[in-house]
Amino acid sequence: MSYSFSNTIAMKNLPFLQRCAGFLLFLALPFSARSLDAGVSFAVFATPDKPYIEVNLEIAALTVTYKTVDSTHLQAGVEVLIMVKRGEDVVNYEKYLLNSPLVGSPQALLDVKRLSVPNGTYTLEVTFQDINKADNKDVFKAPLNVSVENKLYLSDIQLLRGFRPDVSTSPFTKNGYFLEPLPFGFYDRDGVKLAFYAEIYHSDLAVSDGAYQVRYFIEKESGNGTKSMVSVGSQRKKASSIDAVLVQMDISKLESGNYLLTVEFRSNANELLTSRSIGFQRSNPYLQFDPNTLTDSELEHQFVQNLDETSLRYSLRAISAVVPSSDQEMLKNVLKSGDLKQMRFFIFKHFVEVDQNNPEKAFKNYIEQANAVHEKFKSGFRYGFETDRGRTYLRFGRPDDLIHVEDDPSAPPYEIWVYYNFPKT
Repeated sequence: MSYSFSNTIAMKNLPFLQRCAGFLLFLALPFSARSLDAGVSFAVFATPDKPYIEVNLEIAALTVTYKTVDSTHLQAGVEVLIMVKRGEDVVNYEKYLLNSPLVGSPQALLDVKRLSVPNGTYTLEVTFQDINKADNKDVFKAPLNVSVENKLYLSDIQLLRGFRPDVSTSPFTKNGYFLEPLPFGFYDRDGVKLAFYAEIYHSDLAVSDGAYQVRYFIEKESGNGTKSMVSVGSQRKKASSIDAVLVQMDISKLESGNYLLTVEFRSNANELLTSRSIGFQRSNPYLQFDPNTLTDSELEHQFVQNLDETSLRYSLRAISAVVPSSDQEMLKNVLKSGDLKQMRFFIFKHFVEVDQNNPEKAFKNYIEQANAVHEKFKSGFRYGFETDRGRTYLRFGRPDDLIHVEDDPSAPPYEIWVYYNFPKT
């Protein structure tokens, strides 16, 4: 196994960075950084020849200083020093300048570095210095134990935002996949999938029947040392000198809180041979949405705030086909009132109930569908989605069969829509 060691960085707009620097701050101070906020995660892996440490870095977008380069572009830079130390002795290090590409708005900086480290006990120390602001810096320190030997070894767990097939030479690519790291260990409300990567060495020396089981599970930490199981999965694998574990788990229904991910190596007889655990945080504020707790200030930061009165009225009329009958009278009163705040609240409440993790995406998907329905069934008197066919389409989807009747002498031409099932209900 071989990896590319380059200085390439990745940049991404990450929704969870709102916890590091508020959205209002970005509007008021678009280029100035708050105190530099750097996330660091690391894992010990090995090549056939020697162990190494992989260090994943992330610098929050609104905490590094971006300078104006020209009328449309900004750029930031951070000096990074990674040191593996035994006492005061530096065993290995890398110092470099992490420059962002030219961008239109501040974005998070992601990077990965791999340093060869022999077996031993060390301290990992990473320092960050904003090159555009002398007093903007951050330091990370953590104990580091490297003990990869010629026996069964389960690597550290690497939390991921996601992954995709990739055969490029990007430093983020391993075993044919681009792995996007999650150094802060935080899944915000948009992070509905948890992914992780690990490697297993010398399983062929640990099991005698040529196969083993990888079991992984998530527990919620409830305080006082108590945990409760919330998700579990497993894979069966053939024993080999090296194997990779790449898993994605659904966390859309996990409530906000602290969690522990555990990966176990078990024999076919279910004997536990080794395991690893890593903690992470989940923010899911609208999982159990209570409209009575939504404040005006929270609503001001939601997608509905960008809708003007015309868009609000259009959206409310578009969702009338799918709003529960218990809310129909309220919808009529909201439309009649002309109160923009009430309109925004009603739309937001509806789409939070559709998708607690990403109500904005649910809204955009629905309006895109409503627009198409309007174009297909529009008349000169009302929107297409307000016709009988338009409302039916939005409620139940495309019919399984459609019969045109034009020769019924007792009625004008009409259509019969046939549904064998109702996927929308």
